Parts: sequence; C-alpha cells; structure tokens
Amino acid sequence: MIPFRIRITAALLIAALVPLVAFGALLVITGRADSDGSIFRILLTAFVIAALLGVGIAFVVAGSLTAPLRALATALDRIAAGDTSTPLPALADDELGRLAERQNQLAADLLRRNRQVARVVDAVGTYSPREGADRLVDLAIADARAAFGLIDARIVLGDPSAIPAEERVPGDPLPVRADLRAGAEPLGVLVGRASATARWDRADQDLLELFAAVVGVGLRNAELFARVADQNERLRELDAAKDDFLRGVSHNLQTPLARIRAYADQLAGEQAVAGEPDRRLGIIAEQSDRLSRMVRQLLTVSRLDSGVLRPVPEVFAPAGLVRRAWEALGASGVPFTLDDRSGGWLALADPDQVDQVIWGLLDNAVKYGGGAPITVTVALVPGDGGTAGGGGTGGGTLRLRVEDAGPGIAEADRGRLFERYARGTLPGAEGTGLGLYVSRELARANGGDLVLDTVEPGPGSQPPADEAGSRGASAATGAAFTLTLPAESPTEG
Repeated sequence: MIPFRIRITAALLIAALVPLVAFGALLVITGRADSDGSIFRILLTAFVIAALLGVGIAFVVAGSLTAPLRALATALDRIAAGDTSTPLPALADDELGRLAERQNQLAADLLRRNRQVARVVDAVGTYSPREGADRLVDLAIADARAAFGLIDARIVLGDPSAIPAEERVPGDPLPVRADLRAGAEPLGVLVGRASATARWDRADQDLLELFAAVVGVGLRNAELFARVADQNERLRELDAAKDDFLRGVSHNLQTPLARIRAYADQLAGEQAVAGEPDRRLGIIAEQSDRLSRMVRQLLTVSRLDSGVLRPVPEVFAPAGLVRRAWEALGASGVPFTLDDRSGGWLALADPDQVDQVIWGLLDNAVKYGGGAPITVTVALVPGDGGTAGGGGTGGGTLRLRVEDAGPGIAEADRGRLFERYARGTLPGAEGTGLGLYVSRELARANGGDLVLDTVEPGPGSQPPADEAGSRGASAATGAAFTLTLPAESPTEG
C-alpha cells in the first residue's frame, strides 16, 4: 500500500502541473506557439517552479495532516502497553478531533474498568465464611458502592423474581440490579443506583453480575460454615456431657466393684476353710477385676481429655514394678523372664501411672500370647546419659521391652493399634479398645513413649494383636512393645 504522505504529495503535484500541461497543449493546438520557442521555455520554467512548490506544499500539508494521526498512534501504543493515564490533546473540531475525543473516552472507560476490577478482586479476597452472612452482606454493599460508584446499594435476600425492578426515569439516578446466586440456586438480588450522569454500559453490568455471583457463593459458604460451626459446638457439648457421664459412672462403679471383689474373696476363703470351694466365686472375682480395669481405663481417658491428669514424678526401679505387676496377674502357667540390664539406673516418672502401663502390657501378652513365654527386658538406651554399668552421670532414658512368643500383630491392625477404641479384626476380640491408647498417652504424659517393635522370626515360632484381639498370621514371631521413660543415674544426688 502506498504511504499516506506520498499520496498527498502526488495529488498536489498533479494539481499544480496539470493546468500548465493543459495550457501548453492548448497553445500547440491553436498554433500560437512562437517559432523561437520562448513560450515553451516559459512553460518549462513555470512547470519546474510549480513542481517544486507542489512538493514543498505537499510536505507541509502532509505533515499537518499526519501529526494528529501520529499522536493517535502513539496513544494507542500507550494503551496497548497498559498506560491509560495520558489523554490525547484537544484537536480541531473535525473528524480528527472527534476521533481523538473518542479515543480519550475509550481510555477513560478502560481505566475506570480496570479500577473496578481491581476493587472487586481486592474485596472478594477479603471475604471469609467465618465473618457470617450478616457481616458479608454489609461488606458486599460497601464494596459495591466503592467499586461501581453507586449512590446507594442494598442486598435483598429471597426470590429475585418476587423483587420488582425499578423503572428508569430520565434525569433521575440510574437503577442497577444483579441477581445473587449460588450455582443455579437464587439467593436474592443486589440493587443500587448510579449517578444520572454516570456511564453504565454492558461491561459495567457484566462486572456487577460477576460480583453478585461471587457474593452469592460467599453467602452460601457463610451459611454452610455457620451450620458446621453450630454442629461442632453441639458435638463439643455432647462430648463434654459424655466425659462427665464417664467420670460419674467410673467413680460410682469403683466402690461397688471393690465390695463385690472383697465379698467374693471372703466367701472363697470361708469355703476353702470348710473344704467346699466354689468355682463360681473365682469367676465373680475375675470378672470383677476385668470390669474394674475397664472402669479404670474409662476414668483415665476422661481425665486425659479434660487435662486434669497430672503425673507426680518419683524415682523408682522399673524392674521391681514389673515383678509386682506380674505377681498381681497371677499367670502362673505362663513362662516369664525378667532381664534387668538397667545397671541401677532409676526411672523418673509417676509410678502409679507407669504401673498401669506395665500391667496392661503384661495382661495383653498373657491374654493374646496363647501361653507362650513372655520376656521383659529393662535396659538403658545406648549412649544416652552413661553406660549400663552406672558409671555415668546425668539424665538418660530407660527402655522397657515386653515381648511374647505368641501370634503377632495382624498387618491390617499395625497402623491403628494405638487409636482410641481400636479393636482387632479377629472374631471374638474383647476389650474396649482403650488399653494401648491409654498406655501410650500415660507414657507420653510422663515424658516417654510407647511403640510397637518388630520381632525377629525364630525357629519353631508361631505366626503376631493388640489388647483388642488383632493377633493374626504374620511373618514375625510374637509381639513386642517398648516403653521408654526418663531416667536418672544412681550416682546422682
């Protein structure tokens, strides 16, 4: 395409030269040209002068015509680069002037739209369902007025079709409206009024409808959040009531159970003296002990949950605690070995709580070990505070490992052993599923831990359960639990 400047220059040259060419041709045709050629020399000179003047005038005219166009092109380049802050200068009141005015108007609209989008994005980013629906409505009204320059705005919840639209009256503020929806569900309508002189085109309405859609989703989320919060509060109240109930039941059951066991022992002693033992009294005593343990577990769980369980640390020998717990179990038919490698190191914990943990681990091993041998090893963690011979000083860690050679832990149950109310998958599993959970929590409350160890397979071993009966086929031999407790050197103090 031929450039605009060249076309203007060519047009002016043609306009200047054509009359001279036509005049010379007319002289030749009429025979008035002189023989010596003076007329032709004059015409040639005039032709050259006209050509030079035409070129000069063409450049001046082309420059004056293309200057506004260059300004428009520069403005368009700035707008394309995102700069809409510099308007075009005022031009003459003609087509170019109107073009510049329209360009400035488009730039102002674009700048206004960008500001609206930025304010809407900033406003939406601050909405949180935790604020509640009422607070979200107030924020949305304020943001709509600021972003869209509305004189007033309000949100009416309900069916949008039941809310009549306001008629537009020339000279009055312009009514605007957008429906609030959560997906396809109508929630209400956002209505407001813009200034009578304000521009409001389709892009403004689309942006307002997008804003209303986001507000609708926020209102629905706030409503759902309020429901969930209310349900959580009710669950917390029910949980607190449950804990109170468990504490009350536990306290109220301990006394009658103790009396039942005492009377059963008394009757058993009298019948033994009379030579008429009754096996039923032994069953009553066993079941009373079992029920007492369950009550004790429930009471411990409630105290753990309420945060009132506070260990009272003392210094004691864990091996002696293990021996007394084993004797209290009365499992005389099960082989038992206590390997004390502590080197005189003493545990620093609450002995009553540790006794509950040890008793539960031993009872577990007896109950689910199938009569297999049980080994308890007490040792100082290597390199932790000194040597097993007691020559070091400073704090250390004692490790108490309870291992049985019976069936091991079913693979499906290993990851959930220490969960609350976790029961094994084998048929006939007994217990509340609280034993290992309570034991681990007590161990951690005393600054230690309780973990499930791996057991190396041995010759002639049986295929490994928690206290809820999860022992099943496994490649390992038996089950082993390790209790760790903070310890002190016997040379301290």
